[in-house]
Amino acid sequence: MASYTISPVQSELKMTLYNKEVYAGAGINGVTVINKEPMGTTWVFSWPVTDGPGTNANIVGHLQGTGVQVANTPNYVWHYSLGLVFGDKRFNGSTLQISGTSQINGEWSIVGGTGELSMAKGFRYCWL
Repeated sequence: MASYTISPVQSELKMTLYNKEVYAGAGINGVTVINKEPMGTTWVFSWPVTDGPGTNANIVGHLQGTGVQVANTPNYVWHYSLGLVFGDKRFNGSTLQISGTSQINGEWSIVGGTGELSMAKGFRYCWL
C-alpha cells in the first residue's frame, strides 16, 4: 500500500492596516474596566480597522480584545490579547489572533487564525 504525504499550502500575505482608538467622547470604542495604580489597569476595546489612514478609508474589520498594564516604568508597558475579526469582502468572517507586549521590539505575534487565515503565524509591527 502506497503512503502519501501532502504538504500544506503556504503563502505570504502582507497588509498595511490602521486602527482608530477612541477612549472618550463620541464614537468611544475602548473603556477602562479596572483602574489600579501603579500597574494592573485593564482596557477592553473594539477598534475599527481600516485599509488607510484617512477618513475615507474602508473598515475591513475590528481589533477586539484587552490590554493590561504589566509594568510601571517611565514608558508604561502593556500586554495585549487581540482578535482581528475581518468583515471585508475578501476575508469576511476570518480572524487573526494577536498577542504581545508593547515597547518590546515593536512587534506582536500572530499566533493563529480562522477561516481563510487558519493556522496563520507571523508578526505585526506595532507602535513604539
